Amino acid sequence: MRASWFSQQGRERARNSDAAAVSQQDQYLLAVLVDGAEKGPRGAELARHWADVVLQVLAEASARSPAEVHARLKQEHAQLRHGFLRDIASYCMVSLDLKTLAAQIWHCGDCRVGLRRHTEMRWLTTPHILAQQPGLPPPRSSEEQDRHEQQLTRCLNARHFRAPDYHVLSLQQGQVLLLSTDGYWQEHLEAGTPRHSLRDDASLLTLPVGFEPLDPIDQASDSDNLRHFQYA
Repeated sequence: MRASWFSQQGRERARNSDAAAVSQQDQYLLAVLVDGAEKGPRGAELARHWADVVLQVLAEASARSPAEVHARLKQEHAQLRHGFLRDIASYCMVSLDLKTLAAQIWHCGDCRVGLRRHTEMRWLTTPHILAQQPGLPPPRSSEEQDRHEQQLTRCLNARHFRAPDYHVLSLQQGQVLLLSTDGYWQEHLEAGTPRHSLRDDASLLTLPVGFEPLDPIDQASDSDNLRHFQYA
């Protein structure tokens, strides 16, 4: 199975503001997915910038220790106020050891990381949205439900640094890693909206365990928003 990238501008969006980056550094497969919000003036630019920055953070962080990654993300976040003060985004990122198949996962906002094997799939991360907050009373209307599903409780915001959640797990050959924006997992997969009718930008990065980063990635995107390269 080949790795693949699907990305599509939503019908209610002015441009596709999703972006991804994939690379290899030594024995590690590195992947980042970013969903820039259209509320700010440079959401699409922030998505592309943060995807590149985070990929470099993962490549340079010593053995990708959580403490080192956290410190580097905080450093890079401080620079965002110089060009993205009014923009926000969600993101998720993965570092997979190709020898041991140990995976480290970080996420902030409503992008999700999942696993698929044959026809079975499960999400590994819980989105930072109001609908997922414990103790919240049930919505009283479909409009309130929509607000709960769209309102972020944590995101990438130049004004305040919010650390991403962190998970570690062991993968197996035959499994497939999925990195998805909410336009894909929420609107398409959960709500069942056909891809051609999606309101939001929708992106899905599919990475089979055992995928070699030098192999081509099948791309179906309306935007040049996937970076695929190798660090020395």
